[in-house]
Amino acid sequence: MMNTNDPAVSVVVPVRNEAGNIALLVAEIAKALQGLWPFEIVYVNDGSTDGTDAELKRLMALHPFLRRVRHAQSCGQSSAVRTGVRAARGGMVATIDGDGQNDPAFIPAMLKALEAGAPHVGLIAGQRVGRKSGGFKKIQSRIANGVRGFVLRDGTRDTGCGLKAFRRDVFLNLPYFDGLHRF
Repeated sequence: MMNTNDPAVSVVVPVRNEAGNIALLVAEIAKALQGLWPFEIVYVNDGSTDGTDAELKRLMALHPFLRRVRHAQSCGQSSAVRTGVRAARGGMVATIDGDGQNDPAFIPAMLKALEAGAPHVGLIAGQRVGRKSGGFKKIQSRIANGVRGFVLRDGTRDTGCGLKAFRRDVFLNLPYFDGLHRF
């Protein structure tokens, strides 16, 4: 249940063993959103075995807008995103990968496009440019995007990009399945 003290925007960041990337990403997200909307950042620690949880606790003491949810064991990215969206208090949600490959500076434009398109626009999706993955992973992604695009014919080039913006209530009404974060 939302109340008037809830943030307008929640940024959900699923992570697993990303302790070294957290502080910089929190700072970049806060810089991108500061003064535009009341916001929170919800990290979902998906069973990390490194110092991710300790780093989140340290940063939460410094940033009141930072929250964390924790999976005791890794459940996968789709589950982590869903957990984060369920914990989110904002009506608009942005998701971003925790590995630093997505630029948080794009989040405000995505959220503004979502607001401008309401109620007919339900999702704004980013796309990866200059991806830092190995060749095999890039080939897998091209094949998966090609098959998905052939079936859906929606013109979306890259559904695997973790940078997305959507209305929380719409997302929570979708059926859950593993791989949902890609759609």
